[in-house]
Amino acid sequence: TFPPAGSFNPARRFVRVRQMRDDGFVEFDFAIGDAELSVELILPRAAFEAFAGLPGTERMNEDAAARAFRRQQSYLYGTPDGAPESQHNNNQET
Repeated sequence: TFPPAGSFNPARRFVRVRQMRDDGFVEFDFAIGDAELSVELILPRAAFEAFAGLPGTERMNEDAAARAFRRQQSYLYGTPDGAPESQHNNNQET
């Protein structure tokens, strides 16, 4: 299951596939402890499968990945929905 926001468990590792490329590489996000704190990586497909199959590594489903992405964006933009503040200002009536 996906951990609640702000929980950190260094024993958990998360993988979110971004793209399975035609050239045999996999672009993905990898996180330790908190799915929201991730780095982007790329590996050949066989190496990715071995990496993602390590004990304690969880593949994020689309819903969990979308929630993590929205929370990451809210950190970046300081808004509850993750939209840039400029978008909020542009939508306000004058």
